[in-house]
Amino acid sequence: MNYKELNKSLKNRELSPVYLFTGPEQYIGHMMEKTLIGTELAKGLEPLNLTTYSDKNLDVSELLATCETLPMMSNKRMVIVREEAQLDKISDKKDLDRIAAYLEKPCPSTLLIIYWEQPDKRKKLYKSLIKTGTLVVFEKLDASDLKAWITRRVKNANKKISRSELELFIQRSMYLMNEKKTMEMVDNELNSLIDYAGDRNEITKEDILLILPQSIEEGIFKLIDYAVSGQKDQALLMLNHFYLEGESPFGVFSLLLRQIRMLLMVKIYSARGLPAKTVASEMKLAPFIVNKLLKTGKHYPIDSLWEIMLLGADLDAQMKLGEIDQNFALELFLMKIG
Repeated sequence: MNYKELNKSLKNRELSPVYLFTGPEQYIGHMMEKTLIGTELAKGLEPLNLTTYSDKNLDVSELLATCETLPMMSNKRMVIVREEAQLDKISDKKDLDRIAAYLEKPCPSTLLIIYWEQPDKRKKLYKSLIKTGTLVVFEKLDASDLKAWITRRVKNANKKISRSELELFIQRSMYLMNEKKTMEMVDNELNSLIDYAGDRNEITKEDILLILPQSIEEGIFKLIDYAVSGQKDQALLMLNHFYLEGESPFGVFSLLLRQIRMLLMVKIYSARGLPAKTVASEMKLAPFIVNKLLKTGKHYPIDSLWEIMLLGADLDAQMKLGEIDQNFALELFLMKIG
């Protein structure tokens, strides 16, 4: 189950007594948690019916006793086990058996939510949870869902954003291109943007450019453009700019390889006759990113990209083994990819 399916089940009042929240977007899980608190716990009585465990050395007896306690003048009692509580680190067989026994017959008036971002599917606890509970995987949003999320947030703030400005915000946020970028970060940027707009109803291009300055990931595109088009002097100037901004040679090199890899995949899909929209869907990228990659690699054969990837892999290994200076390796790479 994903977050949209969970949202639908909540609207249909199809609640599970136990949820296992996994995946990289735990922020979305926290927002769904707030929705459950707002709908299932009696107003004003939340402190009496909500228990959160986040400290290490979780007391299993206390946890189970809380789960078995009836709610106070409320539809539900909610028990939340954060990842910090390290429920997954419990090794005592008796404790694991007791948890499994509860999960077999959970208290119907208790809503138990357990956070476990990267569960070990081999563990008994995980097997017990998915046997009787509901697994919810909070993956990174795709381009369509990201647009819907931002549009909804802007509307809720009584603001407007045009399609072009929306695309610009998504591009500047780098959420779809940076695996480490989370919706929490995007929401923080969006809040800053909304606050900056103040009493104005519409968010402008200037607002976005000011609140979200160009990131290194976005600059990598220009670096590749310069190197591929033979503008080596400009590529080296941009590289020095990255260094002045505090970026390491190895960090820049890793981003370069990732973008080249994306370029290669887009070219392969395109060579199969797939339109840009379909490629974007297959790679879970925004269409503007795919179009930019196609433009960058328009005159760059797939065979050449494979050679660049092999060169990059070889230099990457040499850098990690200390066989070549990182600065020299990166400059050498830029000289050879054009």
